[in-house]
Amino acid sequence: MSFPQQTWSPADLAYERIKQGILALRYPPGEKLSEVRLAAELQLGRSPIRSALGRLEGENWVKVFPQSGTFVREVDPLEVEELAELRLLLETHTTRIAATRISAAELERLRSEFDALKAKGAETHIADFWTLDDHFHSSIYRVAGNRRIEEILRNLKDQIRWVRAATATLPGRVTESLLEMDRVLDAMEARDPEAAAAAMSRHIGNIATSFKTMPRDQLSRIGKKDDGA
Repeated sequence: MSFPQQTWSPADLAYERIKQGILALRYPPGEKLSEVRLAAELQLGRSPIRSALGRLEGENWVKVFPQSGTFVREVDPLEVEELAELRLLLETHTTRIAATRISAAELERLRSEFDALKAKGAETHIADFWTLDDHFHSSIYRVAGNRRIEEILRNLKDQIRWVRAATATLPGRVTESLLEMDRVLDAMEARDPEAAAAAMSRHIGNIATSFKTMPRDQLSRIGKKDDGA
């Protein structure tokens, strides 16, 4: 992701790039973030890097240990459960409403996007899957028409994206997730609000279950490449 230099201060630019790296697991949970390395990678001075890390610490994306350094925070299983509980309450509600309100044209656009990704294979087109996932859920929030609920869910978007990226490291999980969302779309196309809400509930519940059953040693390796060691 690129950010236009002329509209961002160096500190803001550093913040956005480091945060996007965390969300995309380029800087995975538990990884040490060196100011020197980040400055070299991002081609920025150490002062904006230090400012960005302070801001990220305040938002609980990184942890600072005076004797050890700055580290990307670990994924907290309790946080995943709480996030899933909140999403179950809000997203099943918005899906139920959206199933009766979404336009035929929007359903056609979503179906075209789903069919295209299924044909290509979601597991080998992860970026396309993330884009479709964001579009699908955001469309439901918007169509449901409750601006307060939409605002809450959009504010949770970064946390949702981070957990989603973590569970996507499980073999086959991306394909399963796409099929789960496809069932939500099926029910919305049938204008069946209860079936749509139930399918969304299963989708969100499976995300939490996937994380909960992930072996702890695999969790500690999230985002890290196998170097053959």
